[in-house]
Amino acid sequence: MQSTITKLIVAFLSVSLLAATPSALRAKRVHAVQAAQTDSASAALREGRRLLKRGKADQALVQLNTALRLYSAAKNGSRIAAVENELGDLYMRQGQYTVALEHYKKALDGFMGESKKQDSTTAAAGVADSRLATASSAVASIADDKFNANLMLAKIGMVNFRLGRMSEASAAFAQMQVKKPEGAATKISRRFGGLGGIMGGLSSGDVAVQVPTSLAVGAWEFKKEFDEYRNGIVYSNYELGTGRIAYFNNDLESAKKHFQNALDGTNAGLASLGKIGQTRRVRAAARTSLGDVALRQGKLKDANKFYADAVKGATEDKRLDLIWPAQRGLGQSLWLQGAQEKDPKKGNSLREQALGNYREALKTIETLRAGSLRADESRTTFLSTFKDVFDEAGNAFAEMAMLTGPGDPAAGLSGKALDYAAEAFRVSEQSRARSLLDLLSETNAAVTEGVPTDLLKRKQENLDRQQELAEQLSGLSSSDEPKKKPADLDSELDKLQVEYDEVENQIRTASPRYAALTAGQPLTLAEVQQKVLDDQTVLLEYGLGANASYLWAVSSKEVRLYKLPGRSALDKLATDLRAQLIPSKLQRRIVGIDVAADATRGLGVASAAEDAAPFIAAANAVYKAAVEPAAAVIGQKRLLIVADGALNYIPFESLLTSASPGDYASLPYLLKTNEIVYAPSASVIGAIRQHGNKATGRAMLLIADPVFNSNDVRSRGAVSSAESAETRGLGIESALNDVAGQGAAAAAESGKMQGLPLARLTGTRTEAEQIATLARASGGSADSWLDLKASEETLQATDVSKYRVVHVATHGLLNAERPQFTGLVLSLVGNKSEDGFLRTDEVFNLKLGAPFVMLSACETGLGKEKRGEGVMGLTRAFMYAGAPTVGVSLWSVADKSTAELMTDFYRRWLGTGPAPAAGSPSVSPAAAMRDAQLAMITGKKYSAPFYWAPFVLVGDWR
Repeated sequence: MQSTITKLIVAFLSVSLLAATPSALRAKRVHAVQAAQTDSASAALREGRRLLKRGKADQALVQLNTALRLYSAAKNGSRIAAVENELGDLYMRQGQYTVALEHYKKALDGFMGESKKQDSTTAAAGVADSRLATASSAVASIADDKFNANLMLAKIGMVNFRLGRMSEASAAFAQMQVKKPEGAATKISRRFGGLGGIMGGLSSGDVAVQVPTSLAVGAWEFKKEFDEYRNGIVYSNYELGTGRIAYFNNDLESAKKHFQNALDGTNAGLASLGKIGQTRRVRAAARTSLGDVALRQGKLKDANKFYADAVKGATEDKRLDLIWPAQRGLGQSLWLQGAQEKDPKKGNSLREQALGNYREALKTIETLRAGSLRADESRTTFLSTFKDVFDEAGNAFAEMAMLTGPGDPAAGLSGKALDYAAEAFRVSEQSRARSLLDLLSETNAAVTEGVPTDLLKRKQENLDRQQELAEQLSGLSSSDEPKKKPADLDSELDKLQVEYDEVENQIRTASPRYAALTAGQPLTLAEVQQKVLDDQTVLLEYGLGANASYLWAVSSKEVRLYKLPGRSALDKLATDLRAQLIPSKLQRRIVGIDVAADATRGLGVASAAEDAAPFIAAANAVYKAAVEPAAAVIGQKRLLIVADGALNYIPFESLLTSASPGDYASLPYLLKTNEIVYAPSASVIGAIRQHGNKATGRAMLLIADPVFNSNDVRSRGAVSSAESAETRGLGIESALNDVAGQGAAAAAESGKMQGLPLARLTGTRTEAEQIATLARASGGSADSWLDLKASEETLQATDVSKYRVVHVATHGLLNAERPQFTGLVLSLVGNKSEDGFLRTDEVFNLKLGAPFVMLSACETGLGKEKRGEGVMGLTRAFMYAGAPTVGVSLWSVADKSTAELMTDFYRRWLGTGPAPAAGSPSVSPAAAMRDAQLAMITGKKYSAPFYWAPFVLVGDWR
């Protein structure tokens, strides 16, 4: 004992003497600087995480880059890797998967490097000669870095899976170091045996160093429980990820094996951890995925059992968010059984059971929609999405309507057939509302307009805490966290969820508009007939399915349902037509880069094809497939189009009722017989009318001809803030890279240019000036924001609620996959607090009043189109902000012809132009637009649809 104590004293004195040497003092100073850098870096990392979780990716990027710089200076490898992980998450949210992948790989390298370093340091030092705290910390740090490395490999695997790189995905999962969770008996033995071994290793000979044993044991047990939990996360990530890849590759036996392993892992004696949210999610996902495998194998009874077990287990766990995929699976399986059944009665019975399960799945989803999900819970299991349920259920109800209907599509529906058709229609409307909420969720859009500040604060604080707990439960690990056991964290999450739902309900009570957006019920078919349609309007609503599509033709008096070709066939017809509508050079690139300023509002000089024959064939083909079946209902009435799939990308005005040859001016466009308007859903029109807001003044706001880069002479030395320049890359540059190829946005940086190399649109200035003149001639007023004033900052800082019309003429950027990168490019120079790119999620919080909004820009109508959302992006956002009607464009528009069309449109609408066409009094924007387009066709110069057809009106036509 004495010799041991003497050795410790000598060691302490040696360290003290060394500390007094100049080199030691310098080391101390270096250490102090590094500690300060680490503290600042940690604060920046925490703030970056917070901002990222709140959807403020641009601001988060600034903080994360700061943290990365400071951690690098402090040479803190684990924390550098942690920042790289956050940057990977940030770019994943932006949809930049390849960029995210690079950051995840850097994080992986960092964690693996730190793990190896800790391994060698611990081995060199020797646990027997270390204090218990030091040894415990070192072992914990090794475990943390190995866990984090596994987490990075799982992320890398899933990113590659998203990118369709199956071999790379498999390689990443194969590198994971996993072990199956142990049973309870083995766990108890290993737990105390392992601890005794460590305690024994801390002895020197037969004399142990005195430490507070009870405290050490408690801390070790605490850490051990978290390690067991995180081992389960790693194992389930590996098995589910590998199973998903096998399922994708149609290797069903391997997929089944991995999904079964994931299920077995959740039952491996996890008595204390088996009820935790992540474990329950894995269990339900594994069972549902096993059902999916059996379904694809054609083993329908086996599929039924797996799905039923998943429903039962998730119900026992009281997790609604885990039930609906299995309910959907039962619907699928029973529907297929019904189709195979030879006995008609049994077949009908099975179909009814299938519809019952689809109803239950939709009911579950709507219950979730009225509340929310815990921050650590997935919105889907591995092989299911909300959209699958709506698509399949809607098609199943529509098919039942056809099976029980009169057999003659020309006859109106009644009785049981009408009931099924009405239920199918309601599912279609629910799906569109659900898609909007998914859009908001994916973009992390915080809809705050009209919501009391105190409730927003409580909601955000609750969500911040949920996300902190979720990070501890399923995110990166560090040796100084967590401070609670997994079960305790999970319990706190449940309590926070209840509180969150209470706050959300209070917000909905305080803000009817917010309630209508987030929890509003879609209109029924009968309500649409009563509240939306009039005697002169017919609704054509499309639901595209894999095997068959359906068209509801609804008037105020009757309902008809038509069966159309499947999604792929209709999508091809629409895509073929779009290829004929738009000159080839405009079909790929969307943004004008290094092109003549007087060319188009999007790209280069373009003109319509001289030969109209290919267009005639394509336009008539779409008409025959998608509209002609309902021709008897349509007549010459106004058409309200609720499109789906690629039908969202074409103007129905340009469809041809016959394939007779002729020049562009003489062709039988649907526009010549019908006024046409569009809507994201029929229920949206009802909601607009319920709000009852109408602009009453005569003032117009015209935003045009912004400054896109510092090479523009109008920049006048204006300088954007450094932060604006840094954060701009997340928004507009991401969008630009998406549509014009990687590196397009970097051209500005290489030339040290502020802004981006977008062509100036001089025609928009002329357009604005002409419209302003018309506004004043009609007795109104017009405010024009041009040049640097045509900025996002001006729009955010100015009360624009007084305007009857808001007209924006600029570049519009489309991202059909990621709606956060659909937006309007305003002035990119001179910004202090904004980046100059008005994105979809930012539009939701504008205070517009109730104006007519015209987006005279490139392709602003093509929001996120993912099987059902349609013209959702900017259109729906402006509607939420107050606009009852929005004009948008479906492709890059020609500058000069657009200016002419817009001027004529306003001349007719404001009553300063020629008399309206016979039988079409121009008292509404829709009628005025139709007259202006007909006049352009008649004028011959711009008679090709490329010039007059891109603009469509979405919303209320009155």
